[in-house]
Amino acid sequence: MSQPKYIQVMDFLREDIAGRDPHTPILSEREISQRLDISRMTVRKAIEQLCRQGVLYRGGNRGTFVARRPASVTVSESTPRQERQRVLFLDSVYESANVRDVQKAFGLEDHQRLFRMVRLILDDDLPLRVEEIYALPEVAMDKGLNELETMFQLDACRNAASVTWELRPAVIPPKYSRLLNVRQGTAVICRREEIRMGNGPLYLCVHTWLHPENARITGSSQPQGAATHT
Repeated sequence: MSQPKYIQVMDFLREDIAGRDPHTPILSEREISQRLDISRMTVRKAIEQLCRQGVLYRGGNRGTFVARRPASVTVSESTPRQERQRVLFLDSVYESANVRDVQKAFGLEDHQRLFRMVRLILDDDLPLRVEEIYALPEVAMDKGLNELETMFQLDACRNAASVTWELRPAVIPPKYSRLLNVRQGTAVICRREEIRMGNGPLYLCVHTWLHPENARITGSSQPQGAATHT
C-alpha cells in the first residue's frame, strides 16, 4: 500500500523545514510541484494540512512560512547544564525501512502507522542530540503539543518505567547532519530505547542521535537499572 501523494508532500516539507527558524518562507507551490513531479492541487492540499497542524502558516500574498514552535526548557537532575528542546515536527509514518524495526517492536505490520515526534535538544545554541520518539497513534494523535511535550518528558518516563536500551554505531542521517552541525556521513552513536510502564506493553520507542563531540552518555542519558545489550 503506497502513501497518498499529499502525505508524501507533507513528509518532504517537514524534512525540508526541519531546523529552519520561524517565519522562514518555504518553497513555492510551483517549485514543490516541479521538484516532486506532483500536481499543484496536491501540493496545496499538503500545505493546507500542515497549516491546520500549526507547522506552517499563510502570509497572505507573501507566501507560506514556518510557524513558531513552542520550546520547553528542562534542567537535568544530574548536571547543572540547561537544555532547550525544540520540536521539529510531528507526523505518522509507515512502510519505511527506517521504522520497520520499530513497528516490529510494537507488534505492528508494515502497513500500520506509528506516531512520531522529532525534536532537537540544545545546550544554549550547542546541538546535543536529535530524538525520534515513536508511540502508537491511539496514544498520541488526539493530544495537543503541550500535552505531548509533557507526555514525552523522557527523564520522567525512565524513572517511572521499565527501560531497555542499547548503543549502536551509525552514520548520521543526512536530514539530521544539518541539525547537529556535522558533515554528512559522520559516524555517530545512536541510542535505542524501549520504554514500558511496569509490566505493560511497549509505551515509547526512542532513537537518539548523539552529537559525536557535544553529547555525553552520562547521568539521565543512561537510565538507572536499564538492561544493556551489545
